[in-house]
Amino acid sequence: MSAVWFNGSFIEEEAAFVPLRDTGLLHAAGVFTTMRSAAGRVVRIEQHLKRLRDSCDALSIPLPYTDIDLTSVADELLRQNELREARLRLTVTRGSAMQDSQGGMRLEPTVFITAAPFEPYPAEYYLKGLTVLVLDEQKLNPYDFQAGHKTLNYFTRLHALRDATQKGAGEAMWFNVHNFLQSGCISNVFLVKDEMILTPPTQEDLSDPAIKESCPYTRSNVLPGVTRAAVIEDAATLDIAVQRKALTISDLLEADEIFVTNSVMGVMPVVRIERKPVGDEQPGRLTREFMTGWNDSIDSA
Repeated sequence: MSAVWFNGSFIEEEAAFVPLRDTGLLHAAGVFTTMRSAAGRVVRIEQHLKRLRDSCDALSIPLPYTDIDLTSVADELLRQNELREARLRLTVTRGSAMQDSQGGMRLEPTVFITAAPFEPYPAEYYLKGLTVLVLDEQKLNPYDFQAGHKTLNYFTRLHALRDATQKGAGEAMWFNVHNFLQSGCISNVFLVKDEMILTPPTQEDLSDPAIKESCPYTRSNVLPGVTRAAVIEDAATLDIAVQRKALTISDLLEADEIFVTNSVMGVMPVVRIERKPVGDEQPGRLTREFMTGWNDSIDSA
């Protein structure tokens, strides 16, 4: 049986239960982050925890544990489960509302971390690349206060991903209500055009006056992905320009290269948009460079 960390204690996974009145269960009121460990250490855990805490602050979700606490817990959970290469998930719900005799109603959050053996994507995906679909009917609403946060309200994205998989694709591209590219179902998106990296801006990016002025929308659904940030850092090291800008379906269709990122897949090449080839329908040169950079960072974690 696997150990989990649940509300401050290490217990067997089968013994962990979320209360029936937990708002995470009733209303999907919560956030999470999915992490990868390599050689027994969680990759870029500081960035994961910062993003999670920023979301908790923005959505009024209590998080009573420090980053130091949570880092120590993740390390110990790997040790207890005898895992070195693992996939971890840290989940925080707003919990149940409790009556406090002195302070009125207060929230008792539910916080837990799980860990399972890391199961990589098939090697063929990295060698040959993915096909992606374009979502026409479903659009992201950037004016939802949950926009740009990795919340528990993930069913719509997973349904779209399942539909894409059934049609032989590995991802589906989401656009906002203004018809600008935002993300994949579970990934950030990068385009390569004329040796420049293009990616949709996050809400934090839109606080930059130059980016804000050139962008036709004021709110973003783009998750500030941890692997996304790593790619942007790698691009600076390689002296490759990165432009955070509004991207249209034409930008997507005319890209020289496309790749998508998240902490489990790393850097994944995209070679077809439905039936349309991307470039020469092979993982592009810059995509391969970023794949190598990410894999090297994992090996040295």
